[in-house]
Order: sequence, then C-alpha cells, then structure tokens
Amino acid sequence: MVESIPIAETPAAGRFFKFFNELGRVFVEREGLLRQIALALLAREHVLMTGPPGTAKSAIASAVLRRILDESTGAPSVFARQFTESTVQTDLVGPVDFKTLMQTGRTEYFTDEGMLGAVHAFLDEVLDGRDMLLRTTLNVLHERELKQGTFTTKGAIECALMTTNRYLAEVLETSRETLLAFIDRIAFIAFVPKSFADSANFTQVLRTQVGGVGRPRLDSLLTIQDLDVLQAAVDAVFVPDEVCDAMGALIEALDRELSSTARSDPSFFPTRYLSTRTAVRLGRVLRAATVLRRITRGGAEEATFEDLSMLRYSLLLCGPPREAVDSLLARETDPRERRQLSIMKVESSIFDAVLARLPKPVPKPAPQAALYSVDELARTVEDVKKEAEPAKLLRTVEKLAKAADAGGRDAPRAASLLADTLEALGGRALEKGLAGGAGELPVDKVVDDLSNLAGQLEKASGTTRPIARWLRGRAMSLLEEHVSLGFANMGAWLDEGHATVRPLESSDAMLAALEKLVAEHAKLRAEGAETPEKAADAPFARAAARLEDQLVVLWDGELQRAVRAALLGKEADRLDAVVDALEPHLEHVDRTAQRLEALGATPLAFKSRVLGPRIRPLLEAAFEGIDTRDRLLLIERTSSVLERLEAVGLGRVLTRSELLALMAKVLLRTERAQHPVRSPSAKGYRDLRSAEQRVSLTYTLLVTAFRVSHDAASSPAEYDARIADLHEVLERIPAELRDEVVRVDIERIGRAVTLLEQFWESLRGPIESACTSGDATALFVALDDTRKSRFFHVVYDEGAFARFALEARLVGEGFPAARERTTALRTRIDELEARSSGLLARLRSGHADAVWSDILAMGRS
Repeated sequence: MVESIPIAETPAAGRFFKFFNELGRVFVEREGLLRQIALALLAREHVLMTGPPGTAKSAIASAVLRRILDESTGAPSVFARQFTESTVQTDLVGPVDFKTLMQTGRTEYFTDEGMLGAVHAFLDEVLDGRDMLLRTTLNVLHERELKQGTFTTKGAIECALMTTNRYLAEVLETSRETLLAFIDRIAFIAFVPKSFADSANFTQVLRTQVGGVGRPRLDSLLTIQDLDVLQAAVDAVFVPDEVCDAMGALIEALDRELSSTARSDPSFFPTRYLSTRTAVRLGRVLRAATVLRRITRGGAEEATFEDLSMLRYSLLLCGPPREAVDSLLARETDPRERRQLSIMKVESSIFDAVLARLPKPVPKPAPQAALYSVDELARTVEDVKKEAEPAKLLRTVEKLAKAADAGGRDAPRAASLLADTLEALGGRALEKGLAGGAGELPVDKVVDDLSNLAGQLEKASGTTRPIARWLRGRAMSLLEEHVSLGFANMGAWLDEGHATVRPLESSDAMLAALEKLVAEHAKLRAEGAETPEKAADAPFARAAARLEDQLVVLWDGELQRAVRAALLGKEADRLDAVVDALEPHLEHVDRTAQRLEALGATPLAFKSRVLGPRIRPLLEAAFEGIDTRDRLLLIERTSSVLERLEAVGLGRVLTRSELLALMAKVLLRTERAQHPVRSPSAKGYRDLRSAEQRVSLTYTLLVTAFRVSHDAASSPAEYDARIADLHEVLERIPAELRDEVVRVDIERIGRAVTLLEQFWESLRGPIESACTSGDATALFVALDDTRKSRFFHVVYDEGAFARFALEARLVGEGFPAARERTTALRTRIDELEARSSGLLARLRSGHADAVWSDILAMGRS
C-alpha cells in the first residue's frame, strides 16, 4: 500500500496544514485562492491569478514558492520570469547550446536553466507574452516536456503560479485563440479584487504589513519531499463508481445551466470551458480534494459525494465567497470590476444550485467475488519470486493487472502488488540479460529467448518497457559479438572449401545464415532496443566482407571447372566458348553480389573479385589468337568481343584503360622488330607501306576506346568533352606501355618521312641545275624525270604528306608527353612539302618560260 498510517497523521500532512494555516492568517480574504494553490500542489496542476495590480498576487506566489524547499539542497526549486512582448523562448526553456549547434546543426537548449529544470515556477504577467511564447509555455506546463524535432526533453516542473493584471471576462471575450487555449489548460483560475469586502480586514492588513516592524513573519516551511508523500497519497485515492457518476452529472448539468444563462443574458460570459479534458483533469482535482479534506478535517480515505463541492475551485473562476461579492458589488464603481464580480456571483449560484439538485448517490452493492483473490496472488508472488525463470511471474502479472483494473476495494492493493511484482520481474529479466550468451546454449537460441521475454514484458505492463528495451539491446550486442567472432564457420569451410561441387547451394546457405542474423538485428532495433546513439553495424559489415572472401574462393573454383571444360579440345573461338561456359553461372554470381551488397559489402566488388582476375588472362589469350596485322579488322573483332561480354554482364569488369593496355601489349608483341632499308623511290615507298602496318597503334587504341565508351554526345561541347575523355583513358594506360606505343608510332612515321626526304634529295639536284641554267631542253628533261619519279604522285595524290602529318598530330593529342617529338615530325613534313612544292613551281615556271621563248623565236623568223 502507498501508506501505512492515515495521511492526516503523517509529518508531511502536519507541515502542509500548518503551512497554509499560516498563509491564511496573513493573507486575509484570500481563502479561496489559497485553497486553489493547495489543491494545485497536491494535484501537480497550475494556478492563474487574475485581477488589477496591487492585490498581492505576486506576494502570495512568493510566500508560497520560496518556502517550499528541497531537502537535498535546503533551497527552493523555483523558476521565475516576468513576461513581456520581448520575452523569447530561450528566456523560458533555457539558453541554446551553441557547441551542439555549431558541431551538428541541431538546436538544443540547456533546459536545466529554464522552467523545465525547476519543480515550481512563478510566471508574472504571463498573458503579455507573444503567441509563439505562449504556445511553448502551454506545452511545457501541460506536457511537462519540450519537443524539438525527434527529441523530447522531460522536465521536473510540477506546479506553476501565474499572474496577470487583465480581467478574465475580457480575455475570453476579445482575445486571440492562443490565450483561450492557454486558459483552458489551467486547472485553477482565481480573481483577486482590488478591494476588501470587510473594512476590518483592510485594517488588519495595514497592521500586519505596516505596523510594528512591518511585514509578518512566515516561519512554517514545506519540502518538495513532503509534497511527494502527499502526491503519492493523491494517486492512491479510490473513487467509487457512484461518485464518478455524480461528478459526470455535475459537469453536464453545470455546462447546460451556464450555456442557458449565456443565451438569456448577453452580459454574462462563462469563464470556464467544460470539455472532456476538463472532466479528466477534475479526476485528479477530486483526489487532491479528498486528501486535502483528510488533512484538514479527517474522514473517509476514499472520495465521497461531499468532496464534489471542492470541484468549484477548478470549475469556476474562484474569488471571494458569495457574501463578500455582494458587499464588494454594493460599493464598486469600476465597470470592469463590477462585471467580473457579477459573473463570479452568477456562476457560484449556478454551481450551488446544480450541486444541491444532484441526488445523493446510493452506494452500489458490493461487487461479485473478484476473479482473483488478492491475498492468494500475494502469496503466489512471494513463492515465484524465488524461481530463476520469469515465466510464472509473468502469469501472475496478468492476474494482478486484471484485479487492479476490476475496481473495488482491493484494486489499490492489487495495483501496489502489481508494481512490486513488476519490479521483481525486471530483476529476473536483468539477471537473464546479464548472463545471456555465457552458457552452453547457442547464441541464436539465447537471442530468441531474450527477444521473447522482452515482448512478454511489454505486454505485461508499460512500466516494464525500459527493461524490455534493455533486453533487446543485450540481444543486439550478442548478435554483434557472434557475427564478429563466431559466425564464419571457418573450420567447416576448410573441410569443404572451394572443392564443393554445389557452389550455388553452399553460397545460398552461407548468405541465408548471415541474412537471418541481420534481419533479427534489424527487428530488435525496430522494436525499440536500447542502443548507443550510433548503432553497431560494423560487425555485420566485417562479417559480410569475411563471407565475401569465402564466396570468392568458392565461385572461383566453380569457374575454373567451367572454363577448363570449355577449353578442352577447342582451338578456335576460345573466347566465345569461355563466355558460353560462364553464362549459366553469371546470374547466380550477380544475385550473390546483390545479396552481399544488401548485407553491407562494397557494391560490385564481389563480381569484380571473382571475374576480374580471370577475364584479363582470358582476353589476353583471345587477343593472342586474333590476327593483328589488319588493325581495322582488329578493331571490329575487339568491338564484337566486348559486345559479347556486355551481353553477359561482363562489359565493365575491365575498365577501358585496362582493355586498351591489354590491346597495346598484344599489338606491341606482334610489331616487327626488323625494318629493312627501302630505296628512295616510289617503289621503295610503296614497299615500305606494304611492309608496315597501315593503321597506327594510337589510332587503333583511340577508336577502340571510342567504341567501348557508353557516353553519347549531341553538341559540340559534348563532342569536345568526349574526345577529352578518350585522351584521359589513354593517359591511364601504364606509362611503360604508353611510351612504347609512342615510340613505335613515331618511328613508323619517321621511317616514312625519312624515305620521302631521301626520295626528294635524289631529285632535287638535277631540278635545281636545270632551273639555274634556264636551258629549255634541260628543264624539259628535269620535268619529265620528276614526273617519272612519281614523287609528287606519292606525296600529294596518294596523300603521304597529309597522312603522316595527321598521324603525328593524333599521337601528339593522344599522348601529350610526345607532343614535342610529333611537332618535330610535323615540322619536317611541312619543310619537305615547302621545299619540294617550291622547287617544282620554279621548274614548271622555267619550263613554261623556255617554251614561250621558243614560240616567240618562231614568230620572229
């Protein structure tokens, strides 16, 4: 039970009685307000004091809150703030944590420095705050917490005393919705008039506050711990069904009468809104009223019909008693004051009339025998507490919950026994969680047990959710340890290893085992396991990487067998045969890669690790078998090979630079090392062209890179970008291969240019002599010899100059490091073209001049 002696006899109740008795002697004609504050402290509710300035509202709040001390500190736990239009949220909830804001971008507050960090609060002129501030205040007061995105900060605040100099009738009639919502959530609202009903009381105030040494002594103290004791008693008050029914009838009748009066009297405006929230809140007020009655007057421990009269302090705007209101109205001239007093008088009269008309309830007959005997359940609890397994405790919890929910006299005892049993159950669960995994049971069985126990705990009661979340967190930790240290089954894998003849079944079984653990881990987290802020996913990533290592070896062995069988007896089309052999397995490899990726492995890593090291030598072997003498045919063949690989999902196993490096290596191996000297003639040039490759290595590599590129272009800028990308691909070929390709191509162009230079030198002397002599016969012979040499047919008609100039330019663009050498080649070609074409022009001009001289001589003869 909550208490072992009557609450009125406890030290806390005695101090509470003395505390408010002393306040009543000092603050005369404020009995109703003090009664509201007492109820608010017991029910953990809030009080709003309204009325004109100078009526001691703040003095009462100070006299109450500064004398409720915390035993642990010896000081009050009070937050105080005066509201103005400039008051902001941080003034209420606490300053912003700028370190967290700068590091994470998340706004958090030091709430221990705001209202949430204190048990009590004094908010002066609270209705002067802006709407946004009032909404925050409303949430803090009503929910006792601060919501910031996904974070909720719980507070210690229990009771706030608030003041305003405004009249409640005016606020309700003319103010914005935020104020109406704010007032509706305040359990107790008081009106403190500016005058005293009895002039003798005014004289007493003067004597008390001014006479003698001034200001009365308030010696009685109360502690927060005293209030904790009394609030526990409030929570334990039993409210019989007949009293609940009477309270419902009171609320309905009062609401009906107030509405009827408002319709018939335009000057009347009800000061309270009676909602479902109001009715639920009145349940706490009624329990607090029962405890307050027991403290001051004694009587029954449970709520009674007579206690309903105390609900006026929450259902009405409270102030002076009705006889005092009549006296105040008789001499009051302020229309606002008169209107507020008049409304109070009407509401009070309606409440008294409604309460008087309520039939006094007849106690209901004793309920039928309870489904479970609480005495028997208590004995059962003591017996099963000694057992290690929590199963019987769980069954007992179900029975106790039903007994507590059934109502009746034994319900509070059943509820108390339920709380004790749940505490014992939590201890058993804690013990099981601590020992989990250290025994002989398999880890997956222990995890299942902890998960099932957590689920049963949550079903038993919401109060056991923290231990249920802790158990799931322990289960998650066990899974993480298991996948880190015990999941791999290395011994069994070594027994079978890559020699297994069923890679698909083996890999599926290994993947399924890890997937099951990952799914269980995710399920525990989704069910609310208590985990660190950053959940430990690293063990599963490590397990996935370790499993990937095993599967790479397993599938490599399977591919070995498939390729070996495909290559036996095959001399031609080896690559096609290999692809045909691999294709049935590739779908399974892809699916395995996807499952590994879902488990946390690196995307595409598995397929690349399985196939990448094997595809390269296979392609090398394929290229070895391709006729590289016709490089245009080689480009077509390579493109066809790559399309075939793309069709089976292997198109990107090798990068473009790796493919080009492979092609360059094969091409360079087939490049002739010996190049016989050719005669400097047209025949010698054509023999050289026949002996040399017709297409350069650079051209072959660039066109191949273009063919295997997956990018499209539709504008000049995109064309330039694509060409630049192709050049970057060439740059990623290993340096030694790039240098060798450049050397071969430049030497090939150089041999042709050298032969053309020698060819021209063999012609240049006779031509220059003929041009110098100006002899017609010599010029004719030189021109005829030049024609017969076919030099200009080769360099212009057959395009030797243009071809080798373009090839040099292509090498320079594809390999920027070779640009100086290709520029030198191009300079040689340009100079040879200028020299040869210039001398030819002189020869043709001289020959023409000689012919014209002969013609003119004939005319003179």
